[in-house]
This record gives sequence, C-alpha cells and structure tokens, in this order.
Amino acid sequence: MKPAVMVSNLLNQEGLVALMGGEVVALRVPNFYPEDICIQVAARMRRSDMYGNYVNAPEIARVGQAFFESVASARLRRIYYARAVEWIREMRLFCEPYLSPIDKLRLVLDEIWPSGSRLGTLQGKKMFVGLARFFGAGVGAEPHQDVLAWDAPGVEEAESVEGQLAANIYLMMPQGGGDLLIWPMTLSREEYERAGISGSYGVHGSMLAHDPVRISPRTGELILFNSNLVHAVEKARQGERVTWSCFVASQGVDHTLMMWS
Repeated sequence: MKPAVMVSNLLNQEGLVALMGGEVVALRVPNFYPEDICIQVAARMRRSDMYGNYVNAPEIARVGQAFFESVASARLRRIYYARAVEWIREMRLFCEPYLSPIDKLRLVLDEIWPSGSRLGTLQGKKMFVGLARFFGAGVGAEPHQDVLAWDAPGVEEAESVEGQLAANIYLMMPQGGGDLLIWPMTLSREEYERAGISGSYGVHGSMLAHDPVRISPRTGELILFNSNLVHAVEKARQGERVTWSCFVASQGVDHTLMMWS
C-alpha cells in the first residue's frame, strides 16, 4: 500500500501525532503563507550579504548556516553558536512589516503542542532556526537522511530525540522539477555508509529498496515529514526552488518541541 500523505488546512496536534507516529509519510498545509509575500521575500533574500553556498554541499545556495555545515570544523561550529540569534533577527528583517513564515510556524507549534515549542539548544548554546535554501536550474539534493544525533554525536540532547521532522515553507517553485521525494525507509548508520556516494552527503538511489513518494509543492505551502526517512529534492529544470526550512524534534507529547536549522 502506498504511504499516505495528509492534507490539512490547519496545522494541528492530530496531524503532528499522525506524522510522528508513522501513520502518514508527510503532512501538507496549503496556503500557510501568502504567495505574493513569498515571492517578495525570496527576492530580498537573494540580495542578502548572508547569501552563500553550503560548505559541504556547494551546489546548493543558502541564507544562514545549517548546523549540518558545522560538522565540517570546530571553527564553523563556534561561528554557528556565536551568531545563531543574530542570524534569526537578520532573517526576520526580510519579511518586515509582516510576520515571517518561520516565526508563524514557531508560534503555531507552541500553541498546538501540549508542552509548547522552543528554540533549540545544545549543551546550553542556542541554535539557529530558519535556513533559506536556493536550488537553481539543474540543482537538487541527493537522497539522504537528516539525523541530529549523527551531526552531534555524544551530545545528550541530540541522542535523546525520539522523532525529527523537517519543515519546509515553499517561497518559490520552478516551472519544472523541484519535487520532494520521500522513501518510506530509514537506514542505519552502517547501511547509510555502505550506500553512500563518494564525496557526497547522500546515498545512491539505486540501492534503495522502495519507490519514493513524490510530492509537488506549491508556493506558500508548508510541508512536514520525518527527516529520518530517506528523502531527496528532484533537480529543478527551469526556474528556481526556494524554501525556508527548519527541523522540529520531539521527545514525546509530554516534552517541549525543539526547533533548529
């Protein structure tokens, strides 16, 4: 049976519980943010001094810095922690005078989750939340998994995470390509390394046992999915794919959700 994708006009606790429990592979919330503002914000971000490329995935452009990049060196990790709150404030300016989609997501999650939500911290240090990513023509993301414990080995807060969701708000979609692909499977660290592409963060899609679920996002839509599942971004064929994204970690309904990028 093909894994289910839930569509809801509102982000609510029931949808999050279904997603975290594996009842659905993804949760789609159409029109989470106004389309016309999405396009304006994407244009502002592209002109930002913060605009650059991933250190460990240089074909992908981004505004802000991903925690995933900080695994490359101790220096990058120090910069990440030192500038996390500053980057959050700078990202917020792109949307003035409107509420940013990431701030809206933070507020909604705090309202609907029994124990609320908070900005992520590791070892007493605040994390950045709200990374914007740009996939130009011919650029995508290889099949991969995002697991906080892999990026922060030996850190108690990371290793205690029970469920990790990826949240993407789509500011712009290309005329062709750019689909989200999700394989209903999780690889162990050993399996991931065996299937790994040399010199890349990703794995060979040909070595995956299942066919992926394909989702064609729309501008202004919020999509959440389990980031521990193998997932990829299809290459954009014409135009640009721009997302504003973060992770949401759960340790159960009695614990506060943690958010970071």
